[in-house]
Amino acid sequence: MKVLLNVKPKSQLFPIPMMMGCEGTSCSMLLNYYNKKVDATTIMRDWPTHPYDPKKGYVGNHFFIKFGHHQTIFPNVLASFLNRYDTDIVDGTGTELKDLEKIIESGNPVVIYHTTLGQTPINKTFKLGNKEKEFVTNIHVTLLIGFDDNHYYYIDPLWKSIKNKMVVPALWPSKLQIIKINKNKMIESYNKPGKMCIFKKI
Repeated sequence: MKVLLNVKPKSQLFPIPMMMGCEGTSCSMLLNYYNKKVDATTIMRDWPTHPYDPKKGYVGNHFFIKFGHHQTIFPNVLASFLNRYDTDIVDGTGTELKDLEKIIESGNPVVIYHTTLGQTPINKTFKLGNKEKEFVTNIHVTLLIGFDDNHYYYIDPLWKSIKNKMVVPALWPSKLQIIKINKNKMIESYNKPGKMCIFKKI
């Protein structure tokens, strides 16, 4: 059995290179799939920001790397913000990948947080005000669009795969951004950062 949703890829490097723009680009693909004409730059221009805590807003600037900070925005804030475009978008954090298959099978893609290209998770401690907290630092945000018996398929806003062998930057939107990954590899890649995801409730 194979399910693969027909979602139009977008690149965070085109037409304006946004090195840290994976969250906004993935969410734009999600909203565009539901015929909400919202581009990534609009999302990232208006979303909540915070100097150091991704649970309160986006940390840093999506054009540049902010060293020493966990530069992202977590689903609890981002899903709530996306409600201005679609009130059925929810924070699905904690949902198992197996259950996300049901979401996809119903015709709905899922924004997921996982390690870049399924890499081994790397933990790092960051200062959050007067406290310190450990996060998986090599996270990336992509759009999960399909699965089969042994693999998951996602659109990567930053990378594209050539014949499932060589990975290069996605300098423009392409179907080559649909990445195929072994299920067991994705389970670790998705679970270790905290099973974070965003989807349209069904």
